[in-house]
Order: sequence, then structure tokens, then C-alpha cells
Amino acid sequence: MLNRFYSSRIFKKTLLLFFSLVFASTALYAAPVTAAGNLAIFTSYPGITAQPGSSLSFPLTISGPSGYVALRVASMPSGWTGQFFGNGMEIHEVIIPSNDTAQAELRVQIPQSEKDGNYNIKVEAAGDKGRAYLTLDIKIKAGASGGDKLEVQYPSLSGPDTATYSFRATLYNNSGHGRFYSLGANAPEGWQVSFKPAYQQNQITSLSLEGGKTQDLDVDVQPPDGVKAGKYSITIAAVSGNEAVKTNLEVVITGTYRLNLTTPSGRLNADVIAGRKGAVTLQLENKGSADLQNINFSAQSPDNWSVTFEPASIDRLASGEKRQVTAFITPYGKAIAGDYALSITASTKETSTSADIRATVHTSTLWGLVGAAVVIGVILWVVWTFNKYGRR
Repeated sequence: MLNRFYSSRIFKKTLLLFFSLVFASTALYAAPVTAAGNLAIFTSYPGITAQPGSSLSFPLTISGPSGYVALRVASMPSGWTGQFFGNGMEIHEVIIPSNDTAQAELRVQIPQSEKDGNYNIKVEAAGDKGRAYLTLDIKIKAGASGGDKLEVQYPSLSGPDTATYSFRATLYNNSGHGRFYSLGANAPEGWQVSFKPAYQQNQITSLSLEGGKTQDLDVDVQPPDGVKAGKYSITIAAVSGNEAVKTNLEVVITGTYRLNLTTPSGRLNADVIAGRKGAVTLQLENKGSADLQNINFSAQSPDNWSVTFEPASIDRLASGEKRQVTAFITPYGKAIAGDYALSITASTKETSTSADIRATVHTSTLWGLVGAAVVIGVILWVVWTFNKYGRR
């Protein structure tokens, strides 16, 4: 009866199904690897989804007969770059010890302009006793997660030019091993950028980070003195080997408003003559970071004095710009000689400044001549009177 079962149609189908399953499972397990001479190369995750511009890392295991094995990228999409690394150094060859395996890492840089789609990389391992190939499948998709990252919680800050702007950044090491990162920034001329571990005061320029770990960083940005109002972009980066992760920061300088009014020489005094127009040259400087519009002038002076300006107003004074203004001062005609105080003000809707001028008034020389003539006339009249009537 057993012999009839073996020869039956059911037994043959069962045996055929069993060998089919064994073959299928073996083929599935070896799908990423093409090997010859017992040399093999494989990675745990041969298919990865990544963003354009990403840096990818593939840990590689090479097994087979002991000896030297050369590594190379047999094929790669145009514009992509790939290098092999071992223990932090760029390599092109590994050695397989007896009854053991060798480890390496393939780092791939994807162009930022790469379009969405599926791309293949073919890796070759060649030794004296065989050759093996590994095909990597990279799916490019905008917005995909994975790869090292440098993220900032609030990437845009605003305020005056005198402030220091602090950004909180987080560096992600999404590789399977520790990495050493150098920290740097690309900022406008005169701007200062420093890095500190979060909640610490020590400034750093580099750090080590274990695989799968994150590090919070405080990034301090200091604008230069006198920076003008506007938007400024700063790029910060963490560089590990040939790979770099970057992010952009923005500082919006809202502007400070400061005016300074003085004279070109710095002396705040003037000599004037009672009843006559005198001129004082003033110098107005915009010492803030924002341009100023519609600057007007006014004066507080003693009663019956007149103060006018040329120009009467300034339409626009750029940040850092200086402009000369003439103040015409006319004292009261009957003013007594001496020192008088007056205040001149330059003002806009945002700010104002004043300069206190000491005006020294002199009486007119005409009145002095008239007075002298009167005195001389009196003396001559006395002499004439004495000569005429004194002889009697």
C-alpha cells in the first residue's frame, strides 16, 4: 500500500512543491548578492528611500576565502559620488582573515537636483579566488526621512542690531556608527557665529556623536556694529568626512534709530551781533541702523530772537550718512551784550536729538560809533561853552 502511495500522483505533487519552496526561499535570501568562488558582499538594507541632496551610508560585510579583496563602485547614476571607508579612513581594499569577515562602509552623496525615481548602484568586491556584486536600490523621494540632519526649532529671528540671536539646533546622527563632526558657518562679512552644547557655556568647533544619537546645540549669531536694517542669511553646517548636513538661519534686523547733532568742530558756541543775522554750521549724523525720513528742525531761543534753517528739512538720511545744516540766528536788536542759551532740535517720527548752543551777543559797532560821537560832541560843547563864557 505504501508503494502505491509513493507512486501516486499526490506524492509526486507534494515532493515537487517541497523542492519549489526550498528553491524560492534560497533565491530570496541571496537576492542582493551575486557571488563567484564563494566570495560574497552584502548589506542589511540594500533598498533605501532618501531625499535629493542626501548623504547615505551603507555598512558592508564581505565574506569568503581569506585574502585581499578590492572594492569599487562598478556603476552609479551620473552626478552621484561614492567612496569606501573603514575606521574613518577612505579605503579601496579590505582583507578577510581566516574563517572571518571584513567590514567596510560605502558613503553615497546624492545631487540636490536629482529627480524622484528609482536608481541603482552596483558594488564589486574582487579577490584572488572570486568576485562578487551587490546591487543597491535607492528610491529618491522629496520629503523622505533618514540620513543625518541638522534642524533648527526657530530658524528666523528678528530684533535690533545690538542684540545677540540664539538659535536652538539639533544634530542627528542617523548612521549605524559614531561620527566626528566639524561645525562651521557661512555668514555675511563681520558677523560672528559660535556653537555651544545646549545649556552649556563652552564654545565648541567640533563634536563626536554615537550612531543613532542626537545633540542639541545653541548657535549664537552676533551682528557687526552699525549693521543696516534688513534680512540676513546664515548657513550652518556639520561636516563628517566628505559629508555635510546644512541648514539656513535668518536674522531680520528691524533697525535702531539714533541721530546725533553737533558742529563739524564739536564746539557748540556762536558769536552773534544784536539785531544782525549770524550763521552756525551744524552736522547731523544718522548713527542708527535704519534710514530716517522727513527730518525737521526747530529751536528754543530767547524772546524776540529768530532762528531759521537751510535746508529747512531733510527728506532722507541713510544709515551712517552725515549732512550739514546751517542755522541762521538773529538776536533781538536791543539785546544786551553777553551769553545766551538756545537749543536746536532735529526730529523724525522715530527719534530726535538736540544740541545746546551758547550764543555770545556783541553790540553793533555802529552804535559804538554813535556813542563815541555823542561823547566827543559833549566834550566839544563843554570846551566851547567854557571858552565863550569863561572870560567874562
